[in-house]
Amino acid sequence: MKFDNQRNQMVESQLRANLVIDESILEAFRSVQREKYFPEDLQSVSYIDDIIYLNKTRFVLRPFVLGKLISNLNLGADKNVLDVGSSNGYSVAILAKLFKKVTCIEEDDTIFDSLGDICKEQKLQNVKIIKQNFLSIELSKDSFDNILVNGEINSDPLNLINSLKIGGKLVAIFRQDSVSYAVTYLKNNKNTYDKIRTFDASASLLINYKSKDPVFSF
Repeated sequence: MKFDNQRNQMVESQLRANLVIDESILEAFRSVQREKYFPEDLQSVSYIDDIIYLNKTRFVLRPFVLGKLISNLNLGADKNVLDVGSSNGYSVAILAKLFKKVTCIEEDDTIFDSLGDICKEQKLQNVKIIKQNFLSIELSKDSFDNILVNGEINSDPLNLINSLKIGGKLVAIFRQDSVSYAVTYLKNNKNTYDKIRTFDASASLLINYKSKDPVFSF
């Protein structure tokens, strides 16, 4: 009962209060038991309005940030989505209620193993999990209607945009110098895309494209 109350409060005071108003998204957040995606020692704080760290590098976005990012995707039960940096599987569970198919990318060995376990435990049937380094992700071209990046990036994710269908959308938090904000990339055709700043937000860096020389060109 305690977690049920916290979940409803999260939906109303964190998501709806921050203009996440699509009822299908709100219902997804209301129906997924967020606490079950965290280890026992973190369940008591699983509904706080903050980033929650699972280890030194892997984390879970604030609920309203995740909700607002999802609200900028091409929603539809006939569409698919790529979830990058799925961490504890909470974003996967939300997306699985909103899209026909969810493909997850995770690079952390321990997190990847626990992600598979939680998806089986929660019976997420329309989910596929792939272990791959974020910097070297190169999936089939024109494969996804949507891509969600669960954290900050510091350069345009050309390797991911390449996997979007025409008209597809990618959402992430973009870090430019000391400023961070949410962005939506819209793929116009095979060689062009629009980049739109959508709302102010911050997170931890998930994909550091500047950590080595670029290996992909759009």
